[in-house]
Amino acid sequence: MTTLERPTASWRSPALLAGVAVALTAAACLVGALDWPLPTRTTSGWQVADVAPSLLGMVIAVGVVSLVIAAVLVRPRTLGSPAVAATWWVMVVASVLAQTWNDLYFAALAGTGGIIPIFDWLFTFVPALVVGLVARRHGRGVHLRATIGTGLVTLPMLGLGWALASQADTPAATLAGGLYTATVFGALPLVVAVLITRARR
Repeated sequence: MTTLERPTASWRSPALLAGVAVALTAAACLVGALDWPLPTRTTSGWQVADVAPSLLGMVIAVGVVSLVIAAVLVRPRTLGSPAVAATWWVMVVASVLAQTWNDLYFAALAGTGGIIPIFDWLFTFVPALVVGLVARRHGRGVHLRATIGTGLVTLPMLGLGWALASQADTPAATLAGGLYTATVFGALPLVVAVLITRARR
């Protein structure tokens, strides 16, 4: 282990990253449980119209804040190679962009009861899987930091979308729904991706 890696192992441990991901997800769900103006569902184009600037700004802000915190804790440039760092950045930025649209789409479906989470697990599973496959050759520490680090971005955005979709319910039910979905369709697929790609000793 090099001198550069020692501080990373001490205060950027997988347990700390997981804890921060949980805290960010809970905060995102709390924000999503507030009374936001909802967009309109359409059948053409992006399938979302009349998005209020306040709602769009909030969703983007959650994604950017999560991304910045993830970058500070994970430190992609120390993930073993430029390939791992580049893969990490591509996957988390792509996730923010994809889930920004998805969260707005879910907000447009609020109160309709027509949301079936068939593909939602892919938002956390795919980034962790791709990053894990690239990072596994650089050791267990790098692999865990890189894969769990994706959850700092993907989990809050997933919880936010479901909280927005549940705004017709009470604030407590909205918060609970966001956390439940982030756990079942977010955290569990992420754990599976980590296990599938785990680095050999």
